[in-house]
Amino acid sequence: MSIKFRVLMTFIFICTFACSKDDETSTQLADLGISASSNADAGSSYTNSKTDIRISYFSIPSGNNSGDLRDAIAYLDANGDGNTDVFVATGEFLLQGEVNSILAINDGQNNFTSSTSEFNNNMPPATHARKTINCDFNGDALADLFVFDHGFDSDPFPGSNPKLIMQNSQGSFSWKKLTDQTGFHHGGAGADIDNDGDIDVFVGGFDPFFYINDGNANFEKVDNRFDRSMDNIFTAELIDVDKDGFVDLLLGAHEFEGDNTSIYWGSTTGSYSAELRSIIPPVDGYGVILDLDAEDLNGDGFRDVVVNRTGGGNANFYQGSWIQILRNNGDRTFTDVTAGFVDDPGSSTYPWFPWIRIQDIDGDGDLDIFPDNTDVGFRLMHTGTPYWSRFID
Repeated sequence: MSIKFRVLMTFIFICTFACSKDDETSTQLADLGISASSNADAGSSYTNSKTDIRISYFSIPSGNNSGDLRDAIAYLDANGDGNTDVFVATGEFLLQGEVNSILAINDGQNNFTSSTSEFNNNMPPATHARKTINCDFNGDALADLFVFDHGFDSDPFPGSNPKLIMQNSQGSFSWKKLTDQTGFHHGGAGADIDNDGDIDVFVGGFDPFFYINDGNANFEKVDNRFDRSMDNIFTAELIDVDKDGFVDLLLGAHEFEGDNTSIYWGSTTGSYSAELRSIIPPVDGYGVILDLDAEDLNGDGFRDVVVNRTGGGNANFYQGSWIQILRNNGDRTFTDVTAGFVDDPGSSTYPWFPWIRIQDIDGDGDLDIFPDNTDVGFRLMHTGTPYWSRFID
């Protein structure tokens, strides 16, 4: 390690951008007396997004009347053969109608064939799907899906309906539109926020809210679990970041428009308020949040946070790419250590991409950071303690 790099690391550790609890006034939420869980992340969409395959999104064959978009991707064994298949809710930019989603069946060698028989030749539709999550919503040990579809992506933003996809028996799916909600649903996540044994869903967008599950995949929209202290939410995850047994709500938006990327800390209330949140430090010029992940990167027992960013704030909307590394200090504050821990975190010329994963991709026992989509063409590989280097695929 060079002297210059040692000095840089020391400077980064000293100059901590601590995420502080926001002091703005918010609505007091009732304490529901929810108990902590020994594994609050069990069954969550974040947990289920980790998979044993990594593929090119555009190697997925198009289905009949399917769209070009590939952001809303999910992984599951759709036919019970033990192989990881791929579901993609598609759409088209500035589409005013709907197109079919895609189910691609894996032959075990990561060769995929489009199939509709699992849906009885009736594929779920989408206008502009942004995210699909995989959760077991009714406790039958079969993977179900939830599609966040924001609809036509321009004024007047008429929105679309979320789609709930249930696996009724192994390899047999049905779907429905949740017509109680039409909105710009740009992202969301699923987890058991009230520790009652089923998976609830946070729906982001212009009007964020929670769907509370009754255990049988019947969802009730509620407006009293989030205090709306962020106006527009375009990225969300539900992860127990501090491992206290309560699921935390990680939210990102357009920082250059005044919303702060935040961690809302879970508690016995089963609700999320600005009275109990930590604000993530911004990155100048990269004010659009695409993805949020949390893993223990340095082995100290605390989950660190990784933020996938693209341009926003310097007339560079959705231009460039930046991966931000935040060290968890163990007290609900975080230090931005990107400069000292990643040799090439991004550039205004790099292409943006929606999803990152943090897994040991090379089997050496250390966590790597990489785009879910191999088309992006790079990986941040762990090459030190801790240090990540960019490798071109």
